[in-house]
Amino acid sequence: MFILSKRNVILPSPDGAKTIRVGRDFVGEIPDWAAATPYFSALVQDGKVVVTQKSDKETQKAAEKPVKVRRGTSE
Repeated sequence: MFILSKRNVILPSPDGAKTIRVGRDFVGEIPDWAAATPYFSALVQDGKVVVTQKSDKETQKAAEKPVKVRRGTSE
């Protein structure tokens, strides 16, 4: 799977036996098992990892999307 990462993340395998480190601004292939976890799905939903095509146009468009930032609320 070809992705663009906007954050430094460690992607675990579904069984937890392996991990893969993905650095900030990484654009490239990751193993299919790395995308088969709820954690990866949450990263994609938040925009921290973007699944993209190999074309430059698609990658540039994905890189320009904003990232959702989750912070605690203060009272």
